[in-house]
Amino acid sequence: MELSQAKTGVFNILIQHCCHTWLPSDPGSEGQSQSDAMFSSALLHPDILAEACVYGPVFRRDQRLIQEVQVYVERLGEECAANTAVPSDNRDDQFPRVCVVAFLSRLQPSNQLHERLMEELVLRLLKKDEAISKSKQHYYSNSLQHRIKNRVWQTLLILLPKLRWEFVGTVLGRVFEAGFVSNQASVKYLIEWQMILILVQYPEHIDRLWTCFSVDQEKTKTSICTFLSVLVHLNIIMPQLKEKAVQWRKALDVILQWCFSHNFSVRLYALLALKRLWGLEGARTEAEEGAGGADGLGGLATVIKACLHQAEAMQSTGNAKKNWTRIQDHFFFGAFHPVRDYSVETIFYTFPSLSEVFEDEWIPPWKFEKLVDFSQSASLPLRNPVPDLRQIQPGDWIQQDKGDQDGEERCAEVQKKMTPWRLGIQEQEPELGLVPQQRAARLGKLHSALLVVASLIDKPTNLGGLCRTCEMFGASGLVLDSLRHVSDKHFQALSVSSELWLPLLEVKPIELADFLQLKKREGYCIVGVEQTANSQSLKDYRFPEKTLLLLGNEREGIPANLLQLLDVCVEIPQQGVIRSLNVHVSAALLVWEYTRQYLPSTGVKSD
Repeated sequence: MELSQAKTGVFNILIQHCCHTWLPSDPGSEGQSQSDAMFSSALLHPDILAEACVYGPVFRRDQRLIQEVQVYVERLGEECAANTAVPSDNRDDQFPRVCVVAFLSRLQPSNQLHERLMEELVLRLLKKDEAISKSKQHYYSNSLQHRIKNRVWQTLLILLPKLRWEFVGTVLGRVFEAGFVSNQASVKYLIEWQMILILVQYPEHIDRLWTCFSVDQEKTKTSICTFLSVLVHLNIIMPQLKEKAVQWRKALDVILQWCFSHNFSVRLYALLALKRLWGLEGARTEAEEGAGGADGLGGLATVIKACLHQAEAMQSTGNAKKNWTRIQDHFFFGAFHPVRDYSVETIFYTFPSLSEVFEDEWIPPWKFEKLVDFSQSASLPLRNPVPDLRQIQPGDWIQQDKGDQDGEERCAEVQKKMTPWRLGIQEQEPELGLVPQQRAARLGKLHSALLVVASLIDKPTNLGGLCRTCEMFGASGLVLDSLRHVSDKHFQALSVSSELWLPLLEVKPIELADFLQLKKREGYCIVGVEQTANSQSLKDYRFPEKTLLLLGNEREGIPANLLQLLDVCVEIPQQGVIRSLNVHVSAALLVWEYTRQYLPSTGVKSD
């Protein structure tokens, strides 16, 4: 398993061997006792299965392109002009996850050994999710942490139909607790889906949902939208509930409370939940009759009707109308049906594609078909029975959620986001309005023309140390992938308040190519810190005065599409056995060398 982190295909062979040994596809004439004996070894190695469920590194763009071409050629089959298309299971990094899902789909809840393994696997996966939530309060889209969380909840959805009622009751609190965490959109949808399915399957746990709305509001804030999303789908849960009128009234009380939240997103979700709840004719009529008619609701019926009418009428122009329309048309509240669309295809292909997850996370159904016949598994079909969800294009809702390029409000955010790098460095500072007043004191201190770009770096400690180094040596600015880093406690521990005195810019990795081209036109020399065939040694290199220093990712370095934009690559002479330095240390050496060549005290280049 250690070797698989560096050598492609090693884990594929391991998991394929284990799954075939523990649960042979063709057991032959072996008795049940011998079959159980073979399977019992799986109970000794749940760590292998848990690793397979979340396996998969984060690839550079050039690596993803190679994989996509390989998959494309394979799918062409005999139509391909090549003489032979070699199957790539031993190189496909999705294969371990496909293999373990095929293995899990064949487990039988009636078998005690199978039951024990599934429960142990659920506990290990929940532990992985909780560990990331505790260590990374804010993790970034498509980062390794995001992908692992996504894979955890995908596997839990696969296992849910096979779990015992008693066991679900013991872990339900941890599922609801996950709803309070600030998750990426794709993870949030999977958690909400899990809650809905649990309440459909085990409606006696509905009171656990109501308690989530009474938690201290400081803990909930916008995460309450997760539980309001569950209530939007109450029409699916309601038929399974006893005392429907009582539960409908509880839902009404909860939703009305959150309609008065100070947060725009919460109010929007609550309003949608109110509209859907009021549309449940049967439960509403029963509640009204139990309260002595519509007026028996304390006059609420008249007020709610007026409010819903006003919501539809008043939101006729501008962003209000767009947000109200978009949240109602959002796939999770529109085309998606949590029970009807409960399939392997939705979990592993449709949801990731609709949730802005990179394409290398989308696992097409045909990969699962190669390993197992899902028609034999009654708990979960392979494909959706209707094409509604499949026909939605990712752009239909991604564009809606992200807003237009002119800075339109996003559906689930209060603040507008701007694109700071489109402004010049000198123009950006007053425009941002994010810099404390202490920055003014910094204006009397000389700046160099060195701009350090760290958008590819994702560790807060490295970024905090870089900020401190850049400020100390008078760089003109530091570019990050997100300005949110400055509020991270690990960043602040290393930056020691240097962010208060250094101009910071925000450039997303996807925008870096355009940003570098812009800086080239402004006269900057683009210098990369990378070892290549044509790298120049730092001890011999003379920096141009207008230098942009591009730093690579901690693991992957500078991606191929950006390497071609560099004017020069500079490497640090080394004498030791270890062939790489920490990115912050490397950057500090180059920043100091630039500063040495342009010492502010003389204003001239030093020898």
